[in-house]
Amino acid sequence: MIVGFNIDSLEADKKQGAANGDLQVNYAPKIDEVERATVNAFEDEVAKIDFTFTVNYTVGNTVGAKIEMSGNVLWKGDTEEVIESWEEDESLPESVEAPLMNDLYRKCLSQAVGVADTLGLLPPIPTPRVDN
Repeated sequence: MIVGFNIDSLEADKKQGAANGDLQVNYAPKIDEVERATVNAFEDEVAKIDFTFTVNYTVGNTVGAKIEMSGNVLWKGDTEEVIESWEEDESLPESVEAPLMNDLYRKCLSQAVGVADTLGLLPPIPTPRVDN
């Protein structure tokens, strides 16, 4: 389970006039590194999982805008299995990967919505619409 979530850097860029046409919004998390860490609140070690989350706004092959966040999550539970799996083949155990990715999508997309609004971009996720 995630016991800590930190965004260390956030970069966003919008190119003028590049979003004319069939706009596609794609987003994906990427795990960059996994290492052991200690946290004062816990006796046991946790896994510190560094990530990058990117949202691309593209038209054809042209990236018209981009939002990129880098940070880390602290994962408590199965720490040894997480570390060994990463050291073996730079992957996470299935029991960790699915809940971790779900949380990364939820947390990072909620942050990206605000950044997109500031840049005058469509939100990276569909928003509800009420029709008359």
